[in-house]
Amino acid sequence: MIAKIALAGLVSALGLSTFAWFQSAPETSMPAKPAADRSSPAPSERTQAAPRISMLPTRLLECRLGRITNFDPSREQAPSEFKYEGSHPFALLLPSIPVRTTEPPRSTLPPEPVDPRTRIVADPDGISAGAAGRPFERVVDYWPERVEMTTPIGGGAVNMIILQPSEAQPGLVDMFMTKATDAVTWDLDALYSGRCKLASGGAAAGAAR
Repeated sequence: MIAKIALAGLVSALGLSTFAWFQSAPETSMPAKPAADRSSPAPSERTQAAPRISMLPTRLLECRLGRITNFDPSREQAPSEFKYEGSHPFALLLPSIPVRTTEPPRSTLPPEPVDPRTRIVADPDGISAGAAGRPFERVVDYWPERVEMTTPIGGGAVNMIILQPSEAQPGLVDMFMTKATDAVTWDLDALYSGRCKLASGGAAAGAAR
């Protein structure tokens, strides 16, 4: 059942951020460029190397998600109130990409290109509504603070994933996933939440190939 959901209520209850495809992320402050020096540069200045690009690591998230069965859109609920059904394995790969230095485009503008290595690695129970076999359309990767992702799944709907560090269990990553037609119209029968462990080293590198 697709229903209008009070965005602030569920975001508050699950500890989630506002979605980048609904409201653009805060603008990142960039250092001001120094005034141009009209004098001739010294030989050593001419040979300075270009600044190194900071890269995010390859991240393989191995998760267990349960379906929220008692979400009430009419009121705010504490996370402890939620009841879950099932324990679904789910794995997601985020490749090594440059650290973001600009804000993402608003949802009314074309999305940025998504690295094709970004993908759902495993969804044996099919809880992503077919997104596992399709490329992501929008990915806003502010790792480790948050990652927000959508995949078109047909009929004007998207599969939406939000990741952020777990406050309840430091060292793990909280994941929320649902089917949506916009930021406040979600499928109440497809609200999934759970935690992920971060695989690194050989496991992440192998999945990235």
